[in-house]
Amino acid sequence: MRNANSSVSRWSWLLSLTLWVAVTAAVIATAVLTERSLSRLADAREVHTHAVLVDEALKGMMSQMVDAETGQRGFLLTGRATYLQPYYAALAQLQESRATLAVALNKEPSAGGELDVLDKAVAAKLQELDRTVRLKSEGRSEEALALVLTGTGKQTMDAVRAALRTLATDQGRRTDRQQTVNEQKIRNNYWIFGVALALSVLLLVVLVQRVRYVGAQAKARNNELSRLLEAAAARNEQVQGLSELTRFLQSCADMDEAVRLLQQQLPLLMRAATGALYLMAASRNQLRQAFAWGGGEPYVEYFEPSDCWAVRLGQPFRQPAETGAASCAHLQSEHPRVHDNIQCLPLVALGELMGLLVLDIGVKGEQRVDAENEGHRRIALEQVGLSIGSLKLRESLHQQSIRDVLTGLYNRRFLEESAQREVLRASRLQAQDGHNGLALLMIDIDHFKNFNDLHGHEVGDQVLREVAQVLQSQTRGSDVAARYGGEEFTVVLVDIPAELALERAETVRADVERLVLHPSGKVVGTVTISIGLAQFPTHGSTVEALLLAADKALYEAKQAGRNRVVVAS
Repeated sequence: MRNANSSVSRWSWLLSLTLWVAVTAAVIATAVLTERSLSRLADAREVHTHAVLVDEALKGMMSQMVDAETGQRGFLLTGRATYLQPYYAALAQLQESRATLAVALNKEPSAGGELDVLDKAVAAKLQELDRTVRLKSEGRSEEALALVLTGTGKQTMDAVRAALRTLATDQGRRTDRQQTVNEQKIRNNYWIFGVALALSVLLLVVLVQRVRYVGAQAKARNNELSRLLEAAAARNEQVQGLSELTRFLQSCADMDEAVRLLQQQLPLLMRAATGALYLMAASRNQLRQAFAWGGGEPYVEYFEPSDCWAVRLGQPFRQPAETGAASCAHLQSEHPRVHDNIQCLPLVALGELMGLLVLDIGVKGEQRVDAENEGHRRIALEQVGLSIGSLKLRESLHQQSIRDVLTGLYNRRFLEESAQREVLRASRLQAQDGHNGLALLMIDIDHFKNFNDLHGHEVGDQVLREVAQVLQSQTRGSDVAARYGGEEFTVVLVDIPAELALERAETVRADVERLVLHPSGKVVGTVTISIGLAQFPTHGSTVEALLLAADKALYEAKQAGRNRVVVAS
């Protein structure tokens, strides 16, 4: 009988051991699948980053070709050597952009032939530009003009655009294919991950049922396994909620949408009675409240980063039991009795502070449960921080793609797209007798080279920024103010009569003339601008025609003595 009981006990022990091994394997498999899912997400981000790098290189080459052509045009029109400075600068930058593109596409065999086509198109364009500049430099202006009128420049530039467009299209296809593969792998991992979790829960349930047969001696073990089951279910819920939140955050269009999503999901993930989320302001000198939840004492709307010990220490901080110098200053104004249930948790992504989460976890429970909840919170915060960082990076890249870094105005690429759209819109309204007018201003800062030569490039940059601020203050949200290149600006005024457009141009000129600059305590003199104004459709019915008319008017304003507005003839 004793031998029979011993045999049953041995088999029971072996069965329990087998179940424990199976549960451990399921947990390890779940961890491995989690790591693989995160790795796939990192691969997807790397594909996106590579696509952005190639796109920026292509845009850079196109912009530099346009800059070179602009410098050539200015030299052919005026004969001044100063217009060749952006021409040669663009040639130097073009080599750097081509090298960057070659490095980015060195692992893409299909891009080799397209790069050869691009190189030939660029070489042909540069040869045409060099020939016209050389003819003009040798005093053979008529030959240079005859060469321009042959249309070779347009044909070569069209070839460059076509080659760049082909490269961009093929790169987009490659990126889409890679992203599709990554997404399919991620979905497969999620399915396997769910099966592993379900198997883990099932195994835990079987183990609990097995332990119940042991009797009174196994009561403690039964309680422990029940706790593990609850923890696994909670962990499953936490992982699923966090996975769902991360997926939605990555699909958010902007930060406002992400904040609304976090306001709905974050309180459930944090398991805290009350709390507040703060995001770092663009100026990096203030944390502003995005939202708060729960009742009780309110949280401040904003505070400086130095007012929080978690931000200063760069790690989570639990408030001390007694209010004092070791308590966060941003809590003392609204929470006279700060207690040790309040935690400040920084949101960090790629080593940069994105925001701060303040939590009041309420009455403390079992120490082990509190530790698990705190671990869940930190994992969730890491994912939320990475998602917010990715969203801010995406917004920053979008702004950089359409904005000039120095002046904050739109760049030339955005101008050309917007101007084309507004001209088409004006044509449609004109056909419907609903057109109020459209004007295009070409603006150039008078004697800008003197500011750089006499006072340095820092003063020249300040002049550009001040003129840009005047343009922003004198344009509406529907207008487009852009930096065309160098010290040239272009403004598209939509839905405006000719008389009002001329009045607006005079206002801009007068406001610039009233600028007073005192860099380093010294007066640098008066800043003036010359403006060429062209009206649709009087001076042209296409963007190219309006730009040409406005550019000629600007040239006339320069010839007439500068600091004036000239309407295209």
